[in-house]
Amino acid sequence: MKKPTNCHLWQMEHLTPADLHECFERVEQFVDDSHHSRSLLKCRRCGQLYFYEFYEWIDWEGGNDPQYQTYIPVDSPEEIDALLKTNEFTILSFSPRLQSDFPRDAREPKVFWIGR
Repeated sequence: MKKPTNCHLWQMEHLTPADLHECFERVEQFVDDSHHSRSLLKCRRCGQLYFYEFYEWIDWEGGNDPQYQTYIPVDSPEEIDALLKTNEFTILSFSPRLQSDFPRDAREPKVFWIGR
């Protein structure tokens, strides 16, 4: 995947969950379940497209469900098709990607780039 060098999210040194809030508009919805969703998002500032996945593990014991969000910059329908063929584990082989990870023992999500 191509690095989204013109996107403000790529250019920011430190990202927080607030940086992602209201940043995107949804272009297309692929999966819409309560614990798993996938969609195509567009950055409101620069127009960069991102394949987005939200995945929540159900914590049957403690009730504090870990949540993971993945944003992968895309430029073509072929890239989107390749990502649609992945699952919640194999999608993590794609880079660069923006992660927002909120494990059950964390106080807040950690937002970071892989492959920057």
